[in-house]
Amino acid sequence: MKRFSIVYYDDVVGRENLTAVERALKKRNLDAVSKAAFKDRAKPDIDAGLKEVAKGSPDVVILTTLFKASADFIRLAQKSGVGAQMASNSFPGASPLAKELGKDGAGTIVATVVPPPTKRSLPLVHEYQAAIEKQLGKKEYSFTSFEAYIGAKVMVEAMRKSGPKLTREAFMRELDAMKDYDAGGYNVGFSPTNHNGSSFVELTVIGREQKFSY
Repeated sequence: MKRFSIVYYDDVVGRENLTAVERALKKRNLDAVSKAAFKDRAKPDIDAGLKEVAKGSPDVVILTTLFKASADFIRLAQKSGVGAQMASNSFPGASPLAKELGKDGAGTIVATVVPPPTKRSLPLVHEYQAAIEKQLGKKEYSFTSFEAYIGAKVMVEAMRKSGPKLTREAFMRELDAMKDYDAGGYNVGFSPTNHNGSSFVELTVIGREQKFSY
């Protein structure tokens, strides 16, 4: 597959997503064959966006929009006979996107920045699942809440290391000093010049009944 199209929001965050995808394509000596920009997040013109994307006859459409716009775009593409593979970055969240798409989501690729929340070989997943079940009273796991759980665990670790008299300065100092924190099979690292936390990326595919394949 060599022909890629990009769908994005025409705002500050959206253009950052566009730049990230274009940068990844350029590393592979590729350029987007078409792009669709949504100027209004609240009411994106899905029909016009699909027409812009279709002009490039893409093999793959990379969506960087929130789950509702992404789902609407995918459904309209299916109805319109656009046969490109649909793929999304992690921006909308794999679980909300799968839920919104329902039966129409099968085959959609989604990038995730945490391991599957059902990968019980990781100690961190055991902790997370126990916490979710205690909080909700049911086994309602998602990539979104798992990422939030990791973030909370990292925050508490930095607070603990800051000492009994927590200050903003101490908290930031401890985060920047967290070079290789093992959260339970998922490592997080910061420095004064790197606040990304992790470079973990995995591709998942939405299967039937909103189940994920890895």
